[in-house]
Amino acid sequence: MDDFYDTDIGVQTSDILILPSTFLGTLWSELQNIGPEKAREILFKCGHTVGSTLSINYVEMGTEDLDMVLNQAWAEAGLGHLFVLDADKENIIIKLENLLEVGIIGAKHNCDFTAGCLTGVLEGLLQQPYSVVEEMVGEENRLFKFNKK
Repeated sequence: MDDFYDTDIGVQTSDILILPSTFLGTLWSELQNIGPEKAREILFKCGHTVGSTLSINYVEMGTEDLDMVLNQAWAEAGLGHLFVLDADKENIIIKLENLLEVGIIGAKHNCDFTAGCLTGVLEGLLQQPYSVVEEMVGEENRLFKFNKK
C-alpha cells in the first residue's frame, strides 16, 4: 500500500495499523512457544519494522535536534517516555520510562519490540545501521545504547 496524504493534519503519513496494546502481549506469549531466542529475534524485527515505518514521517525534520525529533516520533508510537541522554550520532544513549512493553510482559524480560522500534526509528532518521544493547533489564526503566555499525 502506498503512503497517503492525510488532509486532516496536512502531512504525508505512512502505512500504520493501530493495534491495542494487548496485541503485543498476545504476540509475546505465542512466540514463547518457539523458544526464547527466536521469540526475541522476531519481536525485535517486528519493532524494527514499526520504527522504520514511523521514521518516514520525521525524516524531513532533519537530525540537528535529534532529541526533539525522537521525542516527537516516540510520542506517536506511544510506547513510553523517552529521554535522550547522549545524542552523539556514533553512540546514542536513550533512557525510557513507563514502557508499555514492561507493563505487558513484565520487568524481568528484555524489551525487544521496543529495542527494535527505537533502532528502526534511528536508522530511518540517520540513514545508518546501529547495534543496540539494552541495560537495566529487571527494572521498570531501561537504558538503550546504540552504536553506529
